[in-house]
Amino acid sequence: MYGIVLIAVLTVMGGAIAYIGDKLGTKVGKRKLSIFGLRPKHTSIIVTIITGILIASSTLGVLTLTSRDVRTALFGMKALKAELASLSHEVTVKNTELENSRAELEAKIAEYATLNTKIRETSAKLSEITAELSAVSAERDRTAAALQQVQSDYSMARNDLEKSKLQISQLQTTKQDLDTRVAALNEAKTTLQNDVNRLNDLTAKLNKGIQVVREGDIIYRAGEVLTTTIIHGGQSPQEVHDALTGSIINTNQLILNKLGIEDKKTEALWIAQSDFDQSANIIANTQQDIIVRISAAGNIVYGEPVIGRIELFANNRIYDEGAVVHTEVMDVGRTAQSAEETVIAFLQKVNAEATKQGILPDPIQGTVGVMSGAQLYDTINRVNRYYGKVQLTAVAKDDVYAAGPLKIDIQVKSAQ
Repeated sequence: MYGIVLIAVLTVMGGAIAYIGDKLGTKVGKRKLSIFGLRPKHTSIIVTIITGILIASSTLGVLTLTSRDVRTALFGMKALKAELASLSHEVTVKNTELENSRAELEAKIAEYATLNTKIRETSAKLSEITAELSAVSAERDRTAAALQQVQSDYSMARNDLEKSKLQISQLQTTKQDLDTRVAALNEAKTTLQNDVNRLNDLTAKLNKGIQVVREGDIIYRAGEVLTTTIIHGGQSPQEVHDALTGSIINTNQLILNKLGIEDKKTEALWIAQSDFDQSANIIANTQQDIIVRISAAGNIVYGEPVIGRIELFANNRIYDEGAVVHTEVMDVGRTAQSAEETVIAFLQKVNAEATKQGILPDPIQGTVGVMSGAQLYDTINRVNRYYGKVQLTAVAKDDVYAAGPLKIDIQVKSAQ
């Protein structure tokens, strides 16, 4: 748009200058004016030339003033050529560099393609190696587990070997001991055979006289307690076995003493093995103290073996020392006989109450305690001092457990 305006201005200005010059030249020619003494014709020609010069000059002047490119073309052509040459040289250099870069790019592209190919090949190899590594790792884990098992088996085998060596040594020692014992047993065989013969004779005599003996005195009644023992709970099965065996041996000795049998090796007490095993198992599996009663399974007459049975009871604590067992207000009356009857009746109630609380009574007599004659006589005398109603209180002398016996003090005071 700017160039069109400039061309229009130059056209109008050139036309105006030409018109003015034509008019001026015509007027100079008509008037026959002369410049510098020249003929009018020549003067007209000079005016025309000057007009042309003005047109060209004004055109260049306007272009120079209005266009930087025209000024550059008129006054900076040499510098422009130098710059153009420099730029051409730079373009040539850049083109050379571009060609080099293009060649390098093509080389890089080729190298990149090669690298991509290598990467794909490497990835494929990596996948193969990864799969192989997984398989090898799994195999290694299996091998490690197998190795650990083998090491464990080896350790166990070594331990077993050491144990076997120790057992061999112990067995050799045991063999030597057994050889010694065999020799001793062989020596004792004759003695034992003599004992067996003697016992056979004794058994024959007992069997022969059993009918007579059955009509004799009963030495133990059915259910009569032979011995009472307390075995502590929480022991090992072997300790319980030894304790229960000791209780049976002690009971057998008491029976032999009662019957006056001098041979203390005689087995007068017979207890079923199943009864023994069941009792030992029960005691070994509890933490409580257990009361072990060995009682007669039936009426036993003199000459018969004592068939016994084992009874077990928990030995719980029933009364603390000083605890009231029973208290009651009773009517004494006014006679000594009434006082005695009152005390006896009170003791029966104390016995019933203690039995109810868990103290084991004697199976034959049904009693749970003992009282000396002196204590009973003293209590009756103290009751006899009162007339009418008195309060009797039975107090435990000591801590009392289920095994008993119950020992009491009787407190007497008036209830009037």
